[in-house]
Amino acid sequence: MNQEEINREWSESSTNYDRIIHDELNSFRPAAWQRQILSHFPEGKKLKILDLGCGPGFFSIILSAKGHEVIGIDGAEGMLTRARSNVAAVGSTAAILEMDANHLDFPDRSFDLIVSRNVTHTLLNHAAAYAEWKRVLKDGGKILIYDANWHFQDTVPDIRKQYMEDWRACIRVYGSDFNENTDPDAIPQFDEAETGTHHLGDLMRPDYDVGILEAIGFSSVSYHRNIIERLWDEKEKLIYGTTPMFEICAVK
Repeated sequence: MNQEEINREWSESSTNYDRIIHDELNSFRPAAWQRQILSHFPEGKKLKILDLGCGPGFFSIILSAKGHEVIGIDGAEGMLTRARSNVAAVGSTAAILEMDANHLDFPDRSFDLIVSRNVTHTLLNHAAAYAEWKRVLKDGGKILIYDANWHFQDTVPDIRKQYMEDWRACIRVYGSDFNENTDPDAIPQFDEAETGTHHLGDLMRPDYDVGILEAIGFSSVSYHRNIIERLWDEKEKLIYGTTPMFEICAVK
């Protein structure tokens, strides 16, 4: 897909993501994510933060609630509409702007922190995007990337098979998945011949990203392969456990 098609797909899924975000905001997750993200900075330091690919505004809301200056950007119209509504509903100071994550309309050295969740697996050119993000970071600023090997659910047969089994199990245990499907028998059985494609193929992350970030000149890059224990509930662990969320921290 090209970027326009990616934005359209995210926009079409924005209603469901908005429902998920509301569930997150009313759970343990805001405090857990605040601790996870802000642990990378000295306590009390006021940050200028770019929430890149903000979706319905979860990070923008929870980080501005801690007193930071936050700008959330997205390219999907549906996500922007919901983010603006959610920010207004809670009285957040976060600004929500339409912008292409690959071409940022900010001056050099604008931000202390760029944070993204479940965005980078959609990037079509990671090296170019990460170089652009680096440009708008202040010296010593950080990028925090939260994502997973979601593409393995399409491209790696063993993981796809286990994911589909876990998907059905999730509906049986919890009564639904995260898309409000309630019938486990409606989830298709694994068929290796129907394994899909993704532009990342079988590339392993975060290793792939770390190599790129180091090559474009970040002063240090560190990562954790699995951070779900602190941030996911048991339902998420069951359905998505084959592709746990990782964290990358890149310092300019």
